Amino acid sequence: MKLEIEISEDEIRSEVERKIRAAISTNSNYWSADKYIKDQVQAKWETAVDAIIQDVLNNSQVIREKVEAEVERKIRAQLASLMKSSGLSK
Repeated sequence: MKLEIEISEDEIRSEVERKIRAAISTNSNYWSADKYIKDQVQAKWETAVDAIIQDVLNNSQVIREKVEAEVERKIRAQLASLMKSSGLSK
């Protein structure tokens, strides 16, 4: 008797991924995983916030320029509207 079974690469990949998801789910449900995640967030919190603040400060000139351009655009639009309504536009 001869028995042949053909299993595709996609079937193998799917089964391996299912087992990985199950292992991750099992490990992430442990109390120690929650504590570890909280500890890591707390340990890196100040550094991450400082980096965000520094990035904003470094880009403050860019932000200022964007705000100024938007304000100028709105003023020009209002001025054009006023000139048009008063008959001063071309």
